[in-house]
Amino acid sequence: TNTYINDNSLEQRMEILGGRQRVTPSNNKPLKPNPQSWLDRGPYHWGWCKYTHGPKAPRSHFDHVTKKLVLNMDHYCPWMFNVVGYANYRYFVLFLIYVTIACIYGLFLTTLPFFAMVTKSPQARARRPKSKEARSAVLFTFVLALSVGLAVAFLCGWHIFLTLTAQTTIEFYGNHTLRHRAKAKGIIYRNPYDQGMRKNWAHVFGPGHPLLALLPSRRKPSAPPWPSPSAVRRFHNSLHQNRGGGNVLNI
Repeated sequence: TNTYINDNSLEQRMEILGGRQRVTPSNNKPLKPNPQSWLDRGPYHWGWCKYTHGPKAPRSHFDHVTKKLVLNMDHYCPWMFNVVGYANYRYFVLFLIYVTIACIYGLFLTTLPFFAMVTKSPQARARRPKSKEARSAVLFTFVLALSVGLAVAFLCGWHIFLTLTAQTTIEFYGNHTLRHRAKAKGIIYRNPYDQGMRKNWAHVFGPGHPLLALLPSRRKPSAPPWPSPSAVRRFHNSLHQNRGGGNVLNI
């Protein structure tokens, strides 16, 4: 499952998971559509979704496959038959870690027998699987573990990087654009949700021990969809003081 926002009743209070961020239309009047791109809005400003015709929370995007507005949307995964976002991102990253470990284990079991099959030396011939069925199983497992392992390991590393830097895939490209805009103005741009690697990890996997966080569990996200603006501001101010110099775009 995932967390969707598709409430078209504009006269009632909208509340995001965690209960920390709320928006209430003033005077109970319908919110007016805002054609502004999410790149041009502040990181904690609400927008207007032209597809659901309702309020659009910060860090949310419309998924054209499920036809839903999804908090912290990363992408639609055809292998999971679901969109990856706020409520299931931890499960998705764990899935990638588990598959990577399984492929490494498969390579550990089959690498020596495989090279014994393709090597013509007498020493290798002695380690070669005897039956045709065993050789076919070794060949199939080695090729599958190597090909799938390389692809999934790359994807796993990418999403661990995104977790540690407080970004989704969509936000990564958005931050790249905003960084270029800021550079043209002589400003240093920093991700407005970045709290440092430790807190960024805890924001997705929880405040417990990092190794325990890798164990399977059904617990819901422990943090709201976006970090506290004051916590992010303190972290960015500390970076600015430690490194010194330059104008920092800290929204």
